[in-house]
Parts: sequence; C-alpha cells; structure tokens
Amino acid sequence: MDLLKDFFNPYERTARLYPALIILAPTFMTIFCLFEELRDILSSIIGSIFFVSTAYYLGKISREIGKKKQEGLIVLWDGMPSTRFLRHRDTSIDSISKERYHQFLQTHVSNLTIPTPEEELNDQESADIVYDSAIKWLLVKTRDTQKYSLLFRENISYGFTRNFWALKPLGITINFLVLLGTVTLVYKRYHFDFNLIPNEILFSVAFTLIIITFILFISKKTIHSKAKAYARTLLEVCDENNN
Repeated sequence: MDLLKDFFNPYERTARLYPALIILAPTFMTIFCLFEELRDILSSIIGSIFFVSTAYYLGKISREIGKKKQEGLIVLWDGMPSTRFLRHRDTSIDSISKERYHQFLQTHVSNLTIPTPEEELNDQESADIVYDSAIKWLLVKTRDTQKYSLLFRENISYGFTRNFWALKPLGITINFLVLLGTVTLVYKRYHFDFNLIPNEILFSVAFTLIIITFILFISKKTIHSKAKAYARTLLEVCDENNN
C-alpha cells in the first residue's frame, strides 16, 4: 500500500524511487537479456515485482543516507544556500534583491529583525539563527505545491540529486559487478566473437556503461548547484507575495 501511495506522490516517486530504479535497472536488463528462460510472462511479472519492491526499499534507505550526508555538505557549503544567500556578506545574489527579501521577511515574520551588516559580522551565529527562522517561515508558507509549482520542481530536483549521490558508492559497485559478470558470461558463451553475440546483450552492456557514466557524473558540485537553484526560487517567493 505504501508503495502505491508513494508511486503516485510526485516527490516520493522522483526524488526517492527513481534513483534506486535507475541504479538497479542495468541488473534487471542484463538478467533479461542474458537468460532467455526468464523471459516468459510469469517470470517477467515476478521479476518486475521484485525489481520495483527492491527499488522502493532502497529508495527509503537513500533518503536516510542522503539526509545524513547532507549534514556534511552543509558544513562544506558554510550553511544551506537558502540561509547563506540572506547574509549581508554573501554575494551570490545582488544586494538590491537581498534588501527586498530582508524587508519582506522582516515585515511579514513575527518577531523577526534582520541584523545589520555590522551585527552580522559581530555575531554570525546569532545572525544565522534569524535567517534560518525566516527560511523556515517561507517553507511553511510555500507548502501549496500547485501555487508554488516551480519551487516544488526545484525541491524534487534537489532531492533526486542528493539521494542519487547518496547511493553512488552502492550504484557503482552493483553496476561494475553486473558489467564484470556480463563480460565473463559473454566470454564463456561466445569467446568475444561479435558475430555470435546477440544484439540484446550488446545493448545491455551499453546500457550498463551509460548508467555507470551517469552515476559517476553526479558529484557534490552537482548537488550544490541544485541546492542553490532551489534557494533562489524559494527567496523569489518574497517578490511574488510583495505584488
């Protein structure tokens, strides 16, 4: 029941289930291409159920690993971009836009006083507490995924990238083993004679290599880029609600 519920939830499906499905897809594809006896309807149904169920639980694990690893990223980034962008000393967004965001948040968030540049420099930890509080208020006010659809898409994009990166070591290991196993079987069956190797097996090898390349492409820099895009979109909500 939870699987079906999550599958129809855009965030759960894209940010948590899809990373696991992508990582496991070459395994399923390779088994299907290498073993003809497993291609009948019943075997395919059973295999598909097992594949999706495994991906579902792996997706749940990726969320927990991703959240834990995110703590280290926050330290590396010197704070989440959404909080960092509100700092006077940060130059990621222009000072005029930042001033608008400060004015909006100070006007609309109860008991919130944006620190001056001097106050921020003298007590950076206290200033960040203020900025964190403002961001939390914005997050609560933007829960309507229909009204703030762009923000929701950016959140999904960040969640997908973070969770996919969290599974990177496992994904590389699984798919290199799949590739090694495929090459070994191809050698035993066909002795690397490309005239004898079926096209579907060549396709499975190519597919595995593509997924490995995609996994290797995801890095801390990729996650940071997605986090900054989400932060900018979140802060732009201040302008939308000022109109």
